[in-house]
Amino acid sequence: MGRIDTLLDQCGSLSSAPVVIARVASMLSSGEYDPGEVEKLILADEAISASVLRAVNSAQYGVPGRVFDLREGIIRLGSNALRQIVLQQKSTEMFGEAGEAYGLRRQDLWRGAIGGAFAAEQIAEDRRVCDPGLAYVTGLLRDIGKLVVDAAMGAKAFRTTPAGVAPTGRFVEEERELLGVDHAELGAALAERWGLPTRICNAIKLHHSPAPLGKPGADVLTDVVHAADFITLWSGLCVGDDGLRYELAEHVRESLEFNRVAAERQLVETMVRIREMEDAISDRPDRGAA
Repeated sequence: MGRIDTLLDQCGSLSSAPVVIARVASMLSSGEYDPGEVEKLILADEAISASVLRAVNSAQYGVPGRVFDLREGIIRLGSNALRQIVLQQKSTEMFGEAGEAYGLRRQDLWRGAIGGAFAAEQIAEDRRVCDPGLAYVTGLLRDIGKLVVDAAMGAKAFRTTPAGVAPTGRFVEEERELLGVDHAELGAALAERWGLPTRICNAIKLHHSPAPLGKPGADVLTDVVHAADFITLWSGLCVGDDGLRYELAEHVRESLEFNRVAAERQLVETMVRIREMEDAISDRPDRGAA
């Protein structure tokens, strides 16, 4: 753990838990979700409060000729929408400017995080295999280890070939060769340092290599997040210089009945939800920013 701790210590403020995310994740993992506590978190955070006001007065939730204030908005939106607004706002702050080490443009890592959250939630709902809210937050945080790599190594750390030419391997192998650890392990260690529930930490660690049923570490939550990660890749979200050099685990394909038709439908639903979310906020990320 020495190397991992050293890398985490180089992350500055990132090594400290985003209190809002940690608390919401813990509530979802324990099954004791407290809407009243979420309301307190919203009222204490100016950026989240602004997001709630934008959402409740948007075309989706608003009423023509009526402007809702913050407390009315919290009641009108309901716990599920509020949870997503809270997590989306905090993920924007975390992921928004990261990803250059992987050949990603500004906001790409954020879109990948949000896309994975949407996809994981939908897969969990469709298959009824785990709590959709827990799947959402785990899918959202699955790549937080890439933030550690970005902070520790700087822009385009893995580009050993001429600019614009993709590496010959996958980033997980290059990470291990360069750092002695990959972003999934780093993400799990960071999540553990934040005090996130063990189940979420394990799913982050194994989201590229989920264990089959009966093997140590096997968990349907990890399988769901693994499948969601592929949805983001296939939809073109968060595709870095290593492209699509990853394979869906066979046991996930079988256990979740994740065939081509299901994957294509999921892909479309994920892209629609991302566009709806971006359209609903006035300060949405610049889709074309380099």
